[in-house]
Amino acid sequence: MGLRRWLEKLAGSNTLYYPGCVTHYALPHIERRYEALLRRAGVDFIMLPGETLCCGSPVKRAGYLQDFADLKAKNLKIFERFSVKRIITNCPGCYHTLKRDYGLEAYHITQVLADPDRGARLLGKDSSRGDKEVTYHDPCHLGRWSGIYDEPRRLLQSAGWQVEELPDNREHSLCCGAGGGVKANFPELANAIARRRLSLVKNGRLCTACPLCYAHFKENANGIEVLELSEVLVAEPVPEREKT
Repeated sequence: MGLRRWLEKLAGSNTLYYPGCVTHYALPHIERRYEALLRRAGVDFIMLPGETLCCGSPVKRAGYLQDFADLKAKNLKIFERFSVKRIITNCPGCYHTLKRDYGLEAYHITQVLADPDRGARLLGKDSSRGDKEVTYHDPCHLGRWSGIYDEPRRLLQSAGWQVEELPDNREHSLCCGAGGGVKANFPELANAIARRRLSLVKNGRLCTACPLCYAHFKENANGIEVLELSEVLVAEPVPEREKT
């Protein structure tokens, strides 16, 4: 779907940018970069005031179904209060949960930004990169769970990057090691999985479109440059958001 059709589809109602817990609380610079990308794309969006509630994905995956139901009910009440009709999120876990478990009209941000005809102009292709190589890692919730493979790669290529693949990619991609509560309960195992995945990167640079994968890989990088998708797309620093 072209960017113009996306903008037409998103017009006429409150479209919420929902960064998710990891992005909002642990990686605020990533949140600001995605805000900048959405504005550059001409997407009219709102953000919720105050504290961001968890979508409940980690709670549900851990088996706390009643707690998940409570979080879902609270979020739906908030969305209703602000007349939210559609949601854009950069977190694959949030995307899958909001779309499948909540039944909402939700989009991963790569679906909105990835337009093959306008991508280079939208992202401001930097010719100085000289088609540098970047290895892309498919996050579990974005790839196998949601079938979103081409959009992140298209964005990288539009921004002037040569995308290299890991041996296990797309539907065969291996987990970064942090998901499913593994990092919280078995940190040594989670770190070992991340280091093994990173050992497969041959060009020294890994990019992923998941904030949890990004943070976990970065923690275990050991010389590998780890980048979140927004950092690859927006080269210039994004200023701090003004407090209101």
